[in-house]
Amino acid sequence: MDEEQAQGEHVISDHRGRKYITLDEPDGVVVLAKKEDAFLLIRQYRPAVDAVVVQLPGGGVEPGETLVQAARRELAEETGYTCGDLSYLGTMLPASWRSNDSTHIFFTDNLNVQQEQQLEDHENIQVYVLPITECIHKVKNNTFSDGELSFALFQAHLHGYLPIYG
Repeated sequence: MDEEQAQGEHVISDHRGRKYITLDEPDGVVVLAKKEDAFLLIRQYRPAVDAVVVQLPGGGVEPGETLVQAARRELAEETGYTCGDLSYLGTMLPASWRSNDSTHIFFTDNLNVQQEQQLEDHENIQVYVLPITECIHKVKNNTFSDGELSFALFQAHLHGYLPIYG
């Protein structure tokens, strides 16, 4: 296999020319945050798909952080909300056929007072509060196609945090 390396990632080509990406720090976190009868989502432009995507607040885990610390930090930075209890819903591999990325999913329904977002220079994120039934409808009809959001909804239901919606 051939390998290229750039800032913590390795691009590997196998004998057929297929490319795989392995990251030195593959862990990320997202939070499915329930605010009364709605979810706290974010909208942001994603250059890889050249589209504005509705997704869960989250991001990378910094060196020395636990997954819970990273989830709390990312929620506060991207939305301005802090939270009480966080429940771990599981891990998903967003593109295991292409990358070693792994996303750890958390749930909270214990949101605290909103403050200012603390976005990084490259981020342009809009907070989007959407009723639960509308969110599920948009996932069901493929209006929202973010894998982490879909996985989080499914896991939240399986863990008893969300009833069945039609």
